[in-house]
Amino acid sequence: MALLAWAGVFAETAILAQGQGGGASCNGGYRVTGRQASGQSYDPNQANRTVIQITLQAEGNNIRPGCTGVPVTITPQSGAAFSFANGGDQLGFVQINSNLVSEANVTRFALNGNSRRRLVRGEAVTIDLFELNAGQFPAAGEYRGTVLVQVGNALPQAVLLAITVRPAIRFLAEHGAMTRDLSFGEVSAGSVIRTAVFYQTNAAANITIVSQNRGRLVHTVQGPGSAIAYSLTYDGVAVNLASGAQINRPFRGLLARREEMVLEVAPGTNRFAGDYRDVLTLLYTAY
Repeated sequence: MALLAWAGVFAETAILAQGQGGGASCNGGYRVTGRQASGQSYDPNQANRTVIQITLQAEGNNIRPGCTGVPVTITPQSGAAFSFANGGDQLGFVQINSNLVSEANVTRFALNGNSRRRLVRGEAVTIDLFELNAGQFPAAGEYRGTVLVQVGNALPQAVLLAITVRPAIRFLAEHGAMTRDLSFGEVSAGSVIRTAVFYQTNAAANITIVSQNRGRLVHTVQGPGSAIAYSLTYDGVAVNLASGAQINRPFRGLLARREEMVLEVAPGTNRFAGDYRDVLTLLYTAY
């Protein structure tokens, strides 16, 4: 009986805004800088919350207290709704109605009185804007969304918010465990095993295949002196198990992939009875 076990290792944008309004109590308005404070990256394989924040701070000192009455708003540059896009792909997210805003909807955030008072006092105000939907599996790359920050009636200024989605691979558990024992059965007359790997990737993938015994099934009692050679084809590509192999897969979209391995022992004679074994390790890396 020959047994093969394999284990899969699954691997400051500056803005400038001038507030106008509030009459003589805020003559000349004030200037603001803004930058993205968090949420610069998203890993599809992590369950952590990803919150996108913006930090606003007034420039200069001695801003008139009356300027607290000047509205400060954040709107999408597109004029339609907030979005984060990479070409035709978009990230899913929800808006956060934090205790620093008086209004939060698909086209507008409005800072509340407390936030405006803090700005006028010269404090930095960090506001939760969006939370990315947990569990989504978007294509890797940089997703961008530009928001406009406006103080009073001044011209709105742009702040770029960017999120880098990291390359990732997701194996589909419904198709079986990631560690398997594959039996060739009785190999005197040769034997063939076919098995499939199902996975999803959001980028190109590299597959490294390593055989513990360099492409040989070794007798569990007699040791390396008694071995049976076998061959492997991975998704149509012949693999040199004597030296290990790397197979590159280009990114072809987010649909699940099915890739088949075919392992074959040629017929042979003069083999010791008993069990033969090898461990085949497959390492999948998205890049």
